[in-house]
Amino acid sequence: MTGVTRPGRPGRATLALAGPVVAAAFLLAGCASGDADAGSGTTEPPADDGTADVELVAGSSGLGVPAGLGGPPADAAAGAARTADAGLLYVVTFGSSTCPQVADPEATATGDAAVEVTFPEPAGDPCTTDYVPATSVVALPDGVDPDADLTVTVGSWGDVTLPAGSQDPAWATAEG
Repeated sequence: MTGVTRPGRPGRATLALAGPVVAAAFLLAGCASGDADAGSGTTEPPADDGTADVELVAGSSGLGVPAGLGGPPADAAAGAARTADAGLLYVVTFGSSTCPQVADPEATATGDAAVEVTFPEPAGDPCTTDYVPATSVVALPDGVDPDADLTVTVGSWGDVTLPAGSQDPAWATAEG
């Protein structure tokens, strides 16, 4: 009785397909449950409404834009804004949600009322091709007047000016 399958028992063809199907299911499950931020340890996923949930401490970061900053313009490449703490800035960049551009925790003074925000070299890990905002909290260095008009150089994206007394964001655009 070769080639006959008894009811309730899988045939050889069914068993031959089961192994690869089960292996593919485990692979997909591992991808779906993987930590999108494995490695950096600082970036939190965005809240359901797309706002960043970042602690107001230098070095904190999260995906999204902090509540109260509003949505960035369509041509925004990066941005900065003052926070409720005069010694800290929000820095917003755009890119992959699995490899966000997270700023170094402290800016470098380039003048009495000017700073440069730097970013570590990317790790070279594979990244998703989505395009989302990420917010970093960056400390102003000693000697920079937090109450003056402040020029912020955001990496290679460009310069923005934050007016004295304003917590409104300023955006560097893709065109410069």
